[in-house]
Amino acid sequence: MEMSDFKLASSYFDNGISFLQINHWTEHYNLSLEVFELAAKCALTNGDHSRVKLLYQEVVREAHLFEDTLEITYTNIRALYSASCLEEALTKLLC
Repeated sequence: MEMSDFKLASSYFDNGISFLQINHWTEHYNLSLEVFELAAKCALTNGDHSRVKLLYQEVVREAHLFEDTLEITYTNIRALYSASCLEEALTKLLC
């Protein structure tokens, strides 16, 4: 895939998130989790580390189980590492 495809995919995920209802974490938990994880992966590929962090924070806040945070935590750590925030990445990895 070309880089522009990831930008387009990212915009689709952002639109999808905007279409979710206010109580989407309660009524559509699995869908919300999947959309946020995929949006974070696209944001990472596009180098949008601040977007990855925002998506990560919301998933961690809304997650029902620790296991539900693993995928987006890994994506967030990769974003921190690629942004040369090694100390913060290691802190998140070890906590």
